[in-house]
Amino acid sequence: MLRLYFGLFIVLAVGLVGSLELVDRTFNALLDGSLKTYNREAVRGQAYSLVEQLRPLDRQGREQEITALQPHYGLQLSLVDADQLALSDAEKTELDNNLLVLRKSYTRFISRIDDGQQLLSIEMPAETQLNTLYIIAAYSMLGVLLGIVLFCWVRPHWRDLEKLRLAAERFGDNDLSARIQLSKRSNIRDLADHFNQMAARIEGLIANQRELTNAVSHELRTPIARLSFELDQLKQQPDPAQNRELIADMYADLGELEEMVSELLTYASLERGATVITRENIQASSWLDSVVGSVALEAEAAGVQLLIVECQVDEVRIEPRFMARAVINLLRNAIRYADERVEVSLVRTGDHYEVRVNDDGPGVPVDGREKIFEPFSRLDASRDRRTGGFGLGLALVRRVSQSHGGQVEVMDSPWGGASFRMTWAHQD
Repeated sequence: MLRLYFGLFIVLAVGLVGSLELVDRTFNALLDGSLKTYNREAVRGQAYSLVEQLRPLDRQGREQEITALQPHYGLQLSLVDADQLALSDAEKTELDNNLLVLRKSYTRFISRIDDGQQLLSIEMPAETQLNTLYIIAAYSMLGVLLGIVLFCWVRPHWRDLEKLRLAAERFGDNDLSARIQLSKRSNIRDLADHFNQMAARIEGLIANQRELTNAVSHELRTPIARLSFELDQLKQQPDPAQNRELIADMYADLGELEEMVSELLTYASLERGATVITRENIQASSWLDSVVGSVALEAEAAGVQLLIVECQVDEVRIEPRFMARAVINLLRNAIRYADERVEVSLVRTGDHYEVRVNDDGPGVPVDGREKIFEPFSRLDASRDRRTGGFGLGLALVRRVSQSHGGQVEVMDSPWGGASFRMTWAHQD
């Protein structure tokens, strides 16, 4: 605080003194003519009286008269020759016009006595030591008052900055819950709010990274263990037909690993904001047909009827690759759990688009409708690992919808199954 305080104090003190000096010089320059007139008028009467007394006398008499008058004047009186003053042309003109010549910041006045070279000099008395002390005392008092006012201004700022510094230090020491609370009147309240938002974001990203790391390590164990077991079986199996079955199973496990890695990379890219979402204007019905067509064979193999019931939109503005991935994940999820049919529709409600995917499966329990959108999260009852999946598909759907300014939710379908509704904001 002391460095901040003294630094500001020195800057303000120097700036104040410099400003006063600049103002003084500026006004002196601007009001030079008025100040000259004022000071001439103030001394003109005394100068006239003195000149009238000195004009009839010769040089020696004038010296004696000045000596006799000096004790009765507070002004410094003297006689000087014009050659000693190095008068400028402007000053000579003033003397010719019977005007007083002003010098030394309007403290010395020079007047003609007659047409000769001898001139009368009238000079103000020098400043006393008291005036100097007064100026020093005035500036000292001004400095003290400035210091008090500056301290009152700096102290709350320093206090709030110190709170921010301590919060940042705690956060840097791995206390990710560190936040700063400041008064609404604080001038750095916005900075503190941005710090809290940043800290919350970083805390969420680190927590999500830890969760993903733990979940990935857990998820990888199962296919790796199966591959290891199948390799051991392959070494001990002499029958070529059974070898081919084991190799096919191994390829299936590798495909499962590849699919999980692909889902994980896409999810992580969206989660940390590394992927830039660039929207394009897409013909809605063609796009929806191609998305549904990409999972049509999976639906047929599962004995599920997959239908597009409506498409009320002519054109949508989306990032086609990620949005298609999200809708495909919704369709695969519905196909996996449906009994006989899955229906999909694309509609527009107000300023939002909405994709609806309904199935006639077992549905999603109310207490699990938020959990299923978390990565590597599965329900223990109707929808679990036994039906396939890694728990990343619906998490990816939520991230895609959020990246488009929307959300995803699950409700009951008209047939008692699940109804997933993914919305996103319309953007011109």
